[in-house]
Amino acid sequence: MAVLKTDGRPRTALPDLRWLLLIAFCLAACNDAPRRIGNHVSFKGKLSEYALFKGSMPELLPADGVVPIRIGSSLFTDYAEKQRLLKIPDGQKMVVKGNELPSFPDGTLLAKTFYYAKSGKGTRLIIETRLLLYSGGKWNAATYRWNEAQTDAELLAEGATVPVYFEDRYGKYRHLEYKIPAQDDCGTCHRSGDELVPLGPQMRNLNIPIKMKGENVNQLAYLMERGVLAQADIAGIASLPDYKDSSLALAPRARAYLEMNCAHCHREAGTAAGTSLDLSYNTPYKETGMGFNKENMVIRMSTMGEYHMPKIGTTTPDEEGVRLIRDYIKSLGD
Repeated sequence: MAVLKTDGRPRTALPDLRWLLLIAFCLAACNDAPRRIGNHVSFKGKLSEYALFKGSMPELLPADGVVPIRIGSSLFTDYAEKQRLLKIPDGQKMVVKGNELPSFPDGTLLAKTFYYAKSGKGTRLIIETRLLLYSGGKWNAATYRWNEAQTDAELLAEGATVPVYFEDRYGKYRHLEYKIPAQDDCGTCHRSGDELVPLGPQMRNLNIPIKMKGENVNQLAYLMERGVLAQADIAGIASLPDYKDSSLALAPRARAYLEMNCAHCHREAGTAAGTSLDLSYNTPYKETGMGFNKENMVIRMSTMGEYHMPKIGTTTPDEEGVRLIRDYIKSLGD
């Protein structure tokens, strides 16, 4: 740093404005670093204690009062298949709040079980079940690892790695080291400010046709019939496209993929809110930041390692997802 003499006394020159801005940016980044989101409840030691299933647990048959749900577009997790369950306290109901997450009653339990079909054996390998419990106005997260006998799952404080051999839905045989997240990892994706929130069960992601007793019905209407969703006019609720449906237009499919796989961090209240990307489905393209991040997005999605995106939850690239986003970016032109 230069030393100036104007009146015979040494004085230190003011630092360059660029350095001041850089220092301010770094201090802001440190101050805005996401804090750990702890649980406000004590989770039970075994998954069976929540009575989510009836009969033999590995059959994954929902117990009475436990409702299976589906979503239009989902998060890619190393080609794992998922079962989603909803358990609402007796006499309580979810309430529609536009296209986003509904209002959940206290005591709501969301369960997501991750599994792989075993090639040629007609069975499956269940890896983990993640719980989100709404209690005292806050969401709490826990992960349960299924045992080798597939009879129950135990609460995990730390993460774990499970070797998996499977055949994906395209008939390709794969081997990977599946990573079960630690409880502290949940806040990486399920964060809105300083709180945990669910990601998948947005109203627009639940507003899809499902097959019940051989007939196609609207899932929101079905949830109202089951008594877990309060009666509401659902005509104006949007529907998030299924990004795996190649019969749909490219742009909405790609934006739906980015919504479910990237926007949990790259949005206004996410952990990557300070970056140049906002990938929420409803953000106008010109405001997403994709215009000057296009090439970097594809590179980071397709290359594993320190700079891979998403940061956690995958140990192998989503080949079909990368292809979808690459095609979409090509369609945008220069």
